[in-house]
Amino acid sequence: MSILLFLSGCSVKHYTIGMSESEFKNSEKYNLELVEETSQHAVYRRVAAADAQMKPLSYHYYYFNSGTLVRTELVETPKPGIVLLSK
Repeated sequence: MSILLFLSGCSVKHYTIGMSESEFKNSEKYNLELVEETSQHAVYRRVAAADAQMKPLSYHYYYFNSGTLVRTELVETPKPGIVLLSK
């Protein structure tokens, strides 16, 4: 699975506003997760970058209204806060 994730991250894919949801799903088969869906709205997420342990560092989100891509967004994953303990 990590090889597929790596290979899909290496290929350059272009998504354009206005493309159909079916066209998008056909071009992104392995690294894709449906995170929200209603009758008129869908949001998909894919890993944009991962560290050496395959932990996601950032995600691309794709927003569809009525089956048409209307917005994309790159989101960095939150980094855990550093906690200092005094002795």
